[in-house]
Amino acid sequence: MKTAASPSTTKIRTIVDSILQAIAAGQLRNGDRVASERQLVEQFGVSLGTVQRALQELEHRGILKREHGRGSFVRGLGASMDARYVRFRGADGADLPLYWHILKHQGVKVTSHLLKYFGPGVPLVRIDRQVDVNGQFALYSQFFLPERSFYALSGEVTDGTNLRELISRRLALPAIRVEKSIGFEAMPTAVAKALAYGPTKPGLIIEMRGYTSDDQPVYLQRLYGEPFAGAMMVLDTGT
Repeated sequence: MKTAASPSTTKIRTIVDSILQAIAAGQLRNGDRVASERQLVEQFGVSLGTVQRALQELEHRGILKREHGRGSFVRGLGASMDARYVRFRGADGADLPLYWHILKHQGVKVTSHLLKYFGPGVPLVRIDRQVDVNGQFALYSQFFLPERSFYALSGEVTDGTNLRELISRRLALPAIRVEKSIGFEAMPTAVAKALAYGPTKPGLIIEMRGYTSDDQPVYLQRLYGEPFAGAMMVLDTGT
């Protein structure tokens, strides 16, 4: 049984939704500065702490970047969405905006699953990103690619970057064929924690594997998410 949201939570949600709507409507664009904390306090008639918690939530989602002494700015959002193959539509049939935020990147231990795809002797890097779907729910993305490919990108991997397009353009490695699989299984502990989801509960897993024209592996991506409502997932069956 769900409990009613507290007045404080409702006020935070009102501020968050207002800023998200302004971004979706094009009133706020990449790099724009949002209203100051004092302006938001006056606009919504709330406390400074409520405004700060709302801005912190948007920062955590990767939608805003807060700079001490300067204010809060809209991050480079995913206009490209890095989601040619996976999209979400609202009840009105329109595509929902996705906001991508890089959490970290690191070298990873090659598991048997990765070994089967990339082959032996290939050091790998994993890029972890959080994906906010129109402020309605979040996904967690793990993008694996060979270490040599990652370092050849020369720091161009940033929030909102379409990794597939970047790899194709900079490394001349277009993914001509993409295999996809969907299932439900328990999420990795770190992923479940990031999504505030039970580590033993089954979650949605989407895996995409990109290949060149001669069937050489380019990347492997896994998207994790908890069950969601109010949106329809669309998978592009083409390549």
